[in-house]
Amino acid sequence: MVFTFTIDERPSVLGNLLLLSGTFTNTGVTTGGPISLATHINSVVATGAVAGTATAGSGAGVDGVFALIPPAPASGVTIQCIAGQDGTWWALGKR
Repeated sequence: MVFTFTIDERPSVLGNLLLLSGTFTNTGVTTGGPISLATHINSVVATGAVAGTATAGSGAGVDGVFALIPPAPASGVTIQCIAGQDGTWWALGKR
């Protein structure tokens, strides 16, 4: 049981920024995992994530989905979520 993710093959270009999106699934007992975007962008400007409609979670704000930008020089996003959760994510970054 692991954290897995996909990256949509159709990114959107907004001036000098690239908008990437995809899905994640956390079937294990871990608390999420990293999404490497180094082949697409050099740095992340903003990010976000949303839990799927049929996933675990109490809705009390203690077991939500969080998308974090790791410190440089990492180029990607870290998803924090509970086991059994899936959802979607997005990242806006510089190429």
